[in-house]
Amino acid sequence: MGKTQKLEQIAYLHIKDQILSENWKTGFHIVEAFISEDLDISRSPIRAALSKLAEEGFVDMIPYRGFFVSETPPEEDYVAHRLRYELVICYRMLDHMIKQRVKGEKFADQLNEKVTNVRFAYDEKRFEDFYNTSEALLIAILNIGNHPFLVNEAIECSGTVMTAILNKYTDENPSEFIYDMYPFMIYLGDLVRLITENRFNDARVLFEVIINYLKIQLPKDTQVAFDNMNTYRLA
Repeated sequence: MGKTQKLEQIAYLHIKDQILSENWKTGFHIVEAFISEDLDISRSPIRAALSKLAEEGFVDMIPYRGFFVSETPPEEDYVAHRLRYELVICYRMLDHMIKQRVKGEKFADQLNEKVTNVRFAYDEKRFEDFYNTSEALLIAILNIGNHPFLVNEAIECSGTVMTAILNKYTDENPSEFIYDMYPFMIYLGDLVRLITENRFNDARVLFEVIINYLKIQLPKDTQVAFDNMNTYRLA
């Protein structure tokens, strides 16, 4: 998959996220220049993404006026969408790290400290602390790619997904949490190791492993919805 396709993908998922979250309501005029600035990409992939969204019924294209949010956009599993969007943002941030020739070892102390915080929260079986420390670690990793807008988008997506997952656990019976979250915690530590060793392509694979592990913690309907999202899916 070439670079242009990846940029179409990030634009597609960003625009869809604004619609599904109702940040952009019916009739909202979608301005390509604003998206271009936020995502730091040219307008061509944005237009391609909008054309695809028009085919799917999320937006309407009005000649000589532009693209507008449809009156009745299709329904879609919001958690599944946000899990997919989070994965694609993580891919994009790794691309930024490679392009910027980041030296991952410079961030080793900072990232390892945050991994320790995640492990402590896990050992103490504190669901809220586990959520917060995991989020802090994700922010620290993605911030290395130096794109604040996408980092914020990723954190919003992560919050939606992790809330959906952690809501199923109870303080009275944390045994399922201990069993389910152990691999996730280990994967996070492995991800930090790969980043600090400048193994960004391997980190890309591990991000996919992590996202798929989170997927199987979600309801079956959401898992199916995630797997059926083939549009602009990375090979």
